[in-house]
Amino acid sequence: MPTAPNIPASVRDEVVKLLYADADGLDWERLPAQTKTAYYNRWVDDPAIGGLLSRFIPNPHLWIKEVPLKEYARALENMGRFARFTAMHYAPPADFIGPTFGLEWQFVPDSEADKPPHCLATDGSTTRYVCWGPPNQFKDLLWAALTAGTKQRGRPGIALSVRSDAEIDTSDRRRNQGIGERCGIDVEIVVRPLRQRR
Repeated sequence: MPTAPNIPASVRDEVVKLLYADADGLDWERLPAQTKTAYYNRWVDDPAIGGLLSRFIPNPHLWIKEVPLKEYARALENMGRFARFTAMHYAPPADFIGPTFGLEWQFVPDSEADKPPHCLATDGSTTRYVCWGPPNQFKDLLWAALTAGTKQRGRPGIALSVRSDAEIDTSDRRRNQGIGERCGIDVEIVVRPLRQRR
């Protein structure tokens, strides 16, 4: 969807701040689709959000869903144009690459990018591609590691990101690691709770 150039930047930013304040408080990424739909409708009816947007665009519901809320997961990863509006965020890859894949591996500065979130890591002599995301995105992460990972000499890695140990399904973990082994990819679990932005 277009970025709705008719919305002044100041209005867009104010609306995104309000949306993300709600999304942070709701734990948006874990809400079922039906609950999310109810909130889209509530935001459209809110004079400070949908009422304001309707002065500039014909379909605030679509814009809310396809622009700021579609980018919310990226914002939690400190990526994208709206990252500064989230009160919460995940630890950056520099914090989890070594503990997850071995302390000899370090994050390569300025190598972080998205779609899916990924970076490069080095042990001082070899560079490897590492991507991460929730376990339900394993297929997409696997494909990214298979394709982008071939450009580096080091064995690609996938970090399946969960919020707590309680979310780790041991049978899924074994299956995913078995698939990774077959493909020549390290698959690990990393616990990354959301934390308050400083």
